[in-house]
This record gives sequence, structure tokens and C-alpha cells, in this order.
Amino acid sequence: MIKDLENVYNKCVAEGNLQEPEEINFEKAKSLLDTAEQDIDTLKDTIPIMEKKKNFGLIWKSQYEIIRQLVQAILLLEKIRSENHQCLYAYVCIKHKEWDIDWETIETMRLLRNGLHYEGRPVSFVTWKEYKLKFNVYNQTFLKILKQKINEYK
Repeated sequence: MIKDLENVYNKCVAEGNLQEPEEINFEKAKSLLDTAEQDIDTLKDTIPIMEKKKNFGLIWKSQYEIIRQLVQAILLLEKIRSENHQCLYAYVCIKHKEWDIDWETIETMRLLRNGLHYEGRPVSFVTWKEYKLKFNVYNQTFLKILKQKINEYK
């Protein structure tokens, strides 16, 4: 079940799940970008193989991890840090409406990843097919934003 964005964000703030470090961690943001780019490049070759083997869970986890790394890196450059993925995404959706990130989409990605990761619930072909393009769009969107922020920081 997807919770209300405003309520999630307010809870994240109230519980201290969004921290503001004193300094920007540029090197970590750059390292996360490098890793995400390498993962994206590798997935271009391996997704067709995983699809053929019907390993949609591995694809899902891999795609989700790229988004998480990119969002974490972007927010590091904005001096925001959280170990809670939901709070990272709530922050992005509240503070950066101009990025056009849909709360229900990104929260569904997170919830399905958690179900797979913690409870062993599989991801079906139908679900993967429905979200495949969304993952690609979000990966490219966050990649572009992060590269812009890194260039601005230099």
C-alpha cells in the first residue's frame, strides 16, 4: 500500500531520517555516478539474457539499485543524507517537483524491491514489462540531473 507523500515526508523530517551533513561529499557522489554508469552499461548487455531466463527479480533489483545510487548522489550534493530510501524519494518528490518524479511509481518500485529482497516475492513478467520503460526514464532523468549538478559543483 502506497502511503501519502506529504505524510511520509513529514514523518521522515520528524523522525530525523533526513540529515544535513556539514559538508558536501563530492567524491562519494562522483563515485556513485561512476558505479551507476557502469551498471547501466552492463545491464544493456545482460537484461536480454535475464529476460530470456525469466529472472525479472534480478533485473528489478539491479535497476532499482541504480536509481537509489543516483538519487543518493544527487542529494549528497544538496547536503541531504538518509539511510531510508523512502525518505530520499519523498524528499525528491516534495522538493523537486520540476523533475516530474511520480511518487506512486517510485514508491511502487521501492515496495516491490523490498518484497523481493526481504520476503522473496518474485517479480512477474507483466510487472517488469509495465515498469521497464519507467526504470529507463528514471535512470536517464537522474543521470542527467546528477551530471548537471557535478558540473555545477566543479
